[in-house]
Amino acid sequence: MKQDLTIPHGALDGIEAFLRVAERRSFSAAAADLGVSPSAISQTVKALEARVGAPLFMRTTRSVGLTQAGEMFLERAAPAYAGLADAYEAARNLGNRPAGRLRINLMRGAVQPMFEPIIAGFVDAYPEIELEIYAEDALADLSAGGFDAGVRMGESLDADVIAIRLTGPFRFVAAASPAYLDRFGRPETPEQLKDHRCIRFRLATGALMPWTFASGNREIEVAVSGPVIVNDWIAALVAMRTGVAMGMLAEPMAKKMVETGELELVLSDYADATSGLFLYYPSRKQVMPKLRAFIDYVREYLPENITDATG
Repeated sequence: MKQDLTIPHGALDGIEAFLRVAERRSFSAAAADLGVSPSAISQTVKALEARVGAPLFMRTTRSVGLTQAGEMFLERAAPAYAGLADAYEAARNLGNRPAGRLRINLMRGAVQPMFEPIIAGFVDAYPEIELEIYAEDALADLSAGGFDAGVRMGESLDADVIAIRLTGPFRFVAAASPAYLDRFGRPETPEQLKDHRCIRFRLATGALMPWTFASGNREIEVAVSGPVIVNDWIAALVAMRTGVAMGMLAEPMAKKMVETGELELVLSDYADATSGLFLYYPSRKQVMPKLRAFIDYVREYLPENITDATG
């Protein structure tokens, strides 16, 4: 049977006073150590004895000694109190300096363009922080998952979270390898995508992500088809690079591959803009130094093409 470890209300009151009297063998000396009156110490210990249900001290006019119950209580209470003091100090230290485990829930497509430029520098700058990156595309319940913060596009965030902008707005673009374009041609309008092989992305909800474009103030949504469905951006990039199909991705993510000639942008005039990436955390959550250090570092050291990706 599982043991009930619930501590009665107020059971910890008076422990420090008891331990100090037991150490000093004097109520007046313990009172002086704790900065209270001897009568206050005496009343605190009496209240503790009443809750325990047994006398803890033998008092005479000349000395103070421990009863058998007091000895037993001291044997167990002293290390437990020391553990509580250590826990308090550890928690207080985490609240005063950037240290401890920092868990960030990050949308998969942002891992490479956001973290590759800064992760080495951040880890070196804050050696007492243990950085844990958890990549997923579903919008996570941060508190339930034990995360300090998340990173998502602004339009996906709820109004009741604190959101801090990490990047400027950027576009979602269609791209394909030169081999694909040589084989299947280049679409000139979004409507022509119905004749092309396109990579479809399976969202965490189970739905397929639509391909959306913009023409002036009009949004164009295209129901594409193709030989590949993925739920991971790395898998999508593999299919694009090998020329199997064309895909859509964030322009900052495509930038290096376009520069090296691995990919070419298509339908750039129709690319739809997003609000950019935001770091978010629950409004009720205190910003610990480890999270503040992360926010400040990312905002300062992300490359310009990420932080101001207006396209």
